[in-house]
Parts: sequence; structure tokens; C-alpha cells
Amino acid sequence: MGTIERTDFLVPQSSFVIGAGSCMNIAGDSYRYNVSRTPEEADELAIRMDWRMVGNDLRAAMKAISQEQANTLTRSRR
Repeated sequence: MGTIERTDFLVPQSSFVIGAGSCMNIAGDSYRYNVSRTPEEADELAIRMDWRMVGNDLRAAMKAISQEQANTLTRSRR
């Protein structure tokens, strides 16, 4: 299985400890955001990753349909 791609790079990155600490606001605002030089660059990256995920979904759907058709053909030949 390949690597998992995500499109959540514009949301804060945190760990369990940071999340738990934010409930009590122990260290203040400790979320780290992925930053871009300009809003346009952030939008471009987000749109590019969204389309990449759409492409991945389409490939997975085509593979599933192809496998289903192959299974149907195999069963009909028996």
C-alpha cells in the first residue's frame, strides 16, 4: 500500500500533549500552522492537493470497478 496523502496542511499541526494542554491553556496558543509566503500560494497549494486527492479517489474507483468486472467475468465463465 502506498503512502497516505492528506489535504489538511493548512490546519494547525499538533500532538496529543498540545491538544490536551490546550484544554487548560497551559502554554497559551501553541498551535503551529503551515505557512505560505502569500495567501495566493496557500490557495494554490490547497487546490493542487484537493485535485490530487480527487485523482486518487477516481483511480481507486476505477480500480475497484475493474476488479469487480474481472470477478464477474470469472464467475460467469465457471
